[in-house]
Amino acid sequence: LNGALLENVFVLLVCIQTRIPVFLVGKPGSSKSLAMQLIRANLRGDTPKQLFKQRVNVIAFQGSESSTSDGILVVFRKAREYQEKNPDVIVVVLLDEVGLAEVSQHNPLKVLHSLIDSKGPNPVAIVGLSNWALDPAKMNRAIHLSRPEPSKSDLAKTALEIQWGVLPGTAYFPFSVNELDR
Repeated sequence: LNGALLENVFVLLVCIQTRIPVFLVGKPGSSKSLAMQLIRANLRGDTPKQLFKQRVNVIAFQGSESSTSDGILVVFRKAREYQEKNPDVIVVVLLDEVGLAEVSQHNPLKVLHSLIDSKGPNPVAIVGLSNWALDPAKMNRAIHLSRPEPSKSDLAKTALEIQWGVLPGTAYFPFSVNELDR
């Protein structure tokens, strides 16, 4: 596992458990989506190895240049309704590619201010993933973890982990991972 992935998973776990809004920002390959997939896959049910007692249910919004405020509001409404009916579950609103929504002509992120700031008896967790930083008015309402571009070494380590996961017992790489940092 590379450093970016470990840090992303740690920050996401803490923010989801405490329901502190968080934006993970970084270029493609900085393990933002992978970190969220790991959390989603490992906290969806009662398993003996589960780190936290509460299950997590993720309700996703896919940002795009055609996103609208209504689309975001619908996702938050669904999340809050599910949270009210299932208080033993942590509901996470995942704003995937939220940076793309920011450039939409419909200005859909204007509703985020009130959604992030709203407090209630059963708050939902909010996670935003973006390839670039949003405007400061949104970023200042949440934890902001900015990932630098992954190093060649981190990319190689990630590739090796994937290779070992797909083909257990193999360890072929045409060069030394340590040589990449030079």
